[in-house]
Amino acid sequence: MTDIKIYQGNQIGGCITVIATDTSKIVIDFGEALPGAEIVEKIEFDWENEKVDAVFFTHYHGDHIGRFMEIPDDVELYMGEVTWKVLKNLYTALHNTEIVERLENRPNIVFIQPNESINIGDVRITPYSVDHSAFDAYMFLLETPDKNILHTGDYRDHGHRGHKLKGGKDINVMLEVIRCYVKDFGRRKIDVLITEGTMMGVRKTDKCYSEKMMLQDAKDYFREHKHIFLKISSTNADSLATFYHAAIANGMGFYANKYVLNQLDTFSEAGRKYTNFYSFDRKWPILHVPGEQSSSEYQISYIGQRKHMREEGFVMLVSEYEHYEDIMKEFEDLKPVLIYSLWKGYINKDIGKAAYNPKLAEFCSKHNMIEMHTSGHAYPDFIKAVINAVDPDELIPIHTTDGEGFRNLDIPEKLKETCNARW
Repeated sequence: MTDIKIYQGNQIGGCITVIATDTSKIVIDFGEALPGAEIVEKIEFDWENEKVDAVFFTHYHGDHIGRFMEIPDDVELYMGEVTWKVLKNLYTALHNTEIVERLENRPNIVFIQPNESINIGDVRITPYSVDHSAFDAYMFLLETPDKNILHTGDYRDHGHRGHKLKGGKDINVMLEVIRCYVKDFGRRKIDVLITEGTMMGVRKTDKCYSEKMMLQDAKDYFREHKHIFLKISSTNADSLATFYHAAIANGMGFYANKYVLNQLDTFSEAGRKYTNFYSFDRKWPILHVPGEQSSSEYQISYIGQRKHMREEGFVMLVSEYEHYEDIMKEFEDLKPVLIYSLWKGYINKDIGKAAYNPKLAEFCSKHNMIEMHTSGHAYPDFIKAVINAVDPDELIPIHTTDGEGFRNLDIPEKLKETCNARW
């Protein structure tokens, strides 16, 4: 008999899903709560008594994988190779040698591949790629002796990989994967759907804004504004590609620190297997003002870079730290623009509440800031479309503060009755 247990499903981030049969136990995601999450206490998982066989991670965001260091060494960890590389880049930059060494030396980290099934005891797990703001994101089909379960992870359809042209027609990739692979053209019934619902809460009325729309807006904007500072997540491959291509289309340089350049190289290496869209080939490191000990070669490079930036324009990734402020002051006479491409709750206390970041808000307020941002999560209409495409017998919303909101979707009544039963 298959048992499903959800921890912290009624919040965004920090969700833990446990799927157990008579002989096997699988955990999906083991992440940290997001800043400002209204949780009573941190879930302390009983690894010794739970006897977990494997943990599968949907993607590399901290609210899904951030607590992996707590997992005992005898538990196998399954993740995408890009997830492993992104984490290694991040913790190397943070000088956290303990985590880097664990990532490099832990013997039972297994890299998953899209559409390639893995057997853990009597459970068969198949990962399928999904469109999300994390490059390496998956949903999982779990086939147990008595149930077929689909765990979506975080997903959307308005990113660069959400749609494709096939035979001259626009194809929604995730719905096509559900139809052809998950449901096997109607030959496989899905008993339980576990789906994220981030946008079902206060953000359910947000205007749907896609990466393709933002790319066109950025291209248009950069024709008139050639000197751009950009505040964005270093792991948001899609939006980084959006602003990169907008810059290249307008002859502008794309500049970032060494850590971000390493992340871009990771996305380039993985992405070029399928498309050139994620090939960040025309990018440069930010050179800082030369010190007294700087070589003449460095000083010449610095002068050349600044001259090129002034004449040709630039998109430079910055953050709310003093050394970036010093660089930004160099270009004050050009009246540069700061593009903010993160959730607005981090700089708006009324929206973000405990997630509000006063240092970031002050940084943004000092500069000529505009917002350009797309959500990494599905809007309610697409959540509804996924539910109806899967057509499960039971619906379990997670990663949401508004499970009740699922009852307002145009989905079968039987699902509205069960959607909060497992919290």
